[in-house]
Amino acid sequence: MALVLSDYRVLHRVGVGANSELYCVQHLETNEMRCAKHVTKLDEDEQKFIDQLKSELSAGQKLDHPVLRKVYELRTVRKFFKLTAAILFMEYIDGISMSSNQFRPTLPVLLSYFRRAAEGLHAMHQKGFVHADLKPGNLLITHDHEVKLIDFGQSSPIMQAKERIQGTPDYMAPEQAKRSVLDQRTDVFGLGATLFKVITGRVIKTEMNRTAGLHMPTRIGKRLNELNKPISVDVPASVMKLVQDCCREDPMERIADMRAIINRIDLTQTILERQSGAAPEEEKPRRRSAPRPRSTDLHDQQ
Repeated sequence: MALVLSDYRVLHRVGVGANSELYCVQHLETNEMRCAKHVTKLDEDEQKFIDQLKSELSAGQKLDHPVLRKVYELRTVRKFFKLTAAILFMEYIDGISMSSNQFRPTLPVLLSYFRRAAEGLHAMHQKGFVHADLKPGNLLITHDHEVKLIDFGQSSPIMQAKERIQGTPDYMAPEQAKRSVLDQRTDVFGLGATLFKVITGRVIKTEMNRTAGLHMPTRIGKRLNELNKPISVDVPASVMKLVQDCCREDPMERIADMRAIINRIDLTQTILERQSGAAPEEEKPRRRSAPRPRSTDLHDQQ
């Protein structure tokens, strides 16, 4: 269903997510560009998607950090007093996700991006929320090489347990799968799992994917033993140690929080620089001449 708004001009559809469509819209009075996430509700089973928009609004309006996508307003649509849809207005981000085939930074630059993401997550944790759905598709890199963390629909107050299992199986901390209490270390796990995926193209073993059936939609065309390939010798030991310490099964054995992650990334970058014998690489890579992507906000469906 096409999106029609009285005070916005709908420019184009950006992509499609879980029961949602994402549009680039422009405010008619201010000319400000925003992203509108349009979710429809055809039956009661789809109420959870509306609830996720409410969660995204609740968390997003309390956050204020350059890495964290700004969330502005939620509108609901009713027909005969029945809720049929909702629209969430958010910051429009022009860039590509880390799940894109166009995303090919060098390892030092990639680590600088993850360091910046950790800064944003630290700010989020300071406000009392965990993201709880970190994955390559939720980390965007703008054309000015800024990092943007999106999608707070699965976010949760720190030190609370969710009523149902939520998240993405290949990046989900064990405590999420067990519906236990979530804290900063839940995002430490997700960030480490995301880093491993971006570097190697493979996923780590998690509580959810270790028993994945061959016929699950996310596993079609994959064999279970492909989830546990040996670690590539091309990945430096210091980087793999960082990933392993993020993704310990026991939260108490993981890196404690995002400040500690930042320190570990700094140490890892120093080790890599000394091993290469080269001067530190510029944090921002040279701009590429790749075609400008349109799937800016499309969620990672892996």
